[in-house]
Amino acid sequence: MEKELPGFNEVVVVKITKVLAYGVFAELLEYDNQKGFIHISQVTSGWVKNIRNFVKENQLRAAQVLAIDRSKNQIDLSLTKVSSGVQRNKIEEYNRLVRAKKLIEVLAKTRKTSFDSAWENTADILLNEFDSLTEAFNEISVSGKVPSSIKEPWNSELLNLIKKNIATPKKTVKGILGLTCFESDGVEIIKNALDKAQKISGKDSEIIYLGSGKYKIQVVSSDYKSAEKKLKDSVEEAEKIIVKAKGKYEFKRIEKE
Repeated sequence: MEKELPGFNEVVVVKITKVLAYGVFAELLEYDNQKGFIHISQVTSGWVKNIRNFVKENQLRAAQVLAIDRSKNQIDLSLTKVSSGVQRNKIEEYNRLVRAKKLIEVLAKTRKTSFDSAWENTADILLNEFDSLTEAFNEISVSGKVPSSIKEPWNSELLNLIKKNIATPKKTVKGILGLTCFESDGVEIIKNALDKAQKISGKDSEIIYLGSGKYKIQVVSSDYKSAEKKLKDSVEEAEKIIVKAKGKYEFKRIEKE
């Protein structure tokens, strides 16, 4: 049976195993530690006097697949084609996957069954509903509930493990909301708009009056994606109410404070 290989141009996580004057040997950690090679010209841009100034044994790096030769079982890789941002995100994603797999390993030991059985009864199901196990575990941690698609006894034991091992994540997004309404009941209209915005953004959100019709809205959620959505939905609700009352609305995101 042939081993699974990465795709052309795919970005993979590698562990540097051997550094030579002309290049680097590495293991592809997501592909059963298959061997790959990085020529010195693909280690960094520009001239290299000492290759060890750029790579070291046991270092984790993200590399792009340049070529695959199945007949020689050879995979050529490049470090230069991976930006620092992509590398950071890829390695972070890999580390999250490793932590998720360790949790499934613990679950398998708890159930006194194989890792494959534990994975099939939990991880495979979660990956049909979420983009990643990290997202799934975070959601379970926040909600305190396991999806109904995971059956007993797997669901209760998975929930207990997540409660013990996964800290509830907190991501915060903020913005300045400007609301003005000159109707006779304008104050009540603005209050209603803020109440609706607060309800949509959730109990962990906060709306603070700054003066001159300006309000700071801060939304907290388990991840940036859901926090951004809550902020967007709550601001749009406030806008809808104010615009309907022929008032004025403005909003500006706060990137840093």
